[in-house]
Amino acid sequence: MANSNTAAIADVLSKLALPAGTAIRAWRDEDFPAVQRLSRIEKWPTPEERPEEALHAWQRSWPTLVATERGQIIGFVRALTDEEVTTYIAEILVEAAWRGHGLGKALLDACHLLHPHTRQDLLSTEESDSFYEVVGFRPFPGFRKNYTW
Repeated sequence: MANSNTAAIADVLSKLALPAGTAIRAWRDEDFPAVQRLSRIEKWPTPEERPEEALHAWQRSWPTLVATERGQIIGFVRALTDEEVTTYIAEILVEAAWRGHGLGKALLDACHLLHPHTRQDLLSTEESDSFYEVVGFRPFPGFRKNYTW
């Protein structure tokens, strides 16, 4: 589902305020091992335990973006949007050494700039709640049900 309008994406991403030496770009299939690596560090099991399903999820999602520093992936966001009302942030992660430098906010801002008419919804944990509050989100309770496959 990745958006193929490369010029529009590049234009949006060029408007972001980023730490020196970093960039944000559209995700590509060859980035999936980096997604797995970062997820493993955070103890997020799906990309490792269900790699085919996780890769397909990335391929069918948009916006899907990665943050890089000298070509190394240091963060990512995977979102889903109806392009009119809601953009749901399914996953967002920034490498621990890069937290507090504005990359998480920039990834969220990029999703908003790509779909400016939508609100952003997401699930959070107590550990990340303060980040979302700082960048302008308000608490909104949600629920999740996992199924065994």
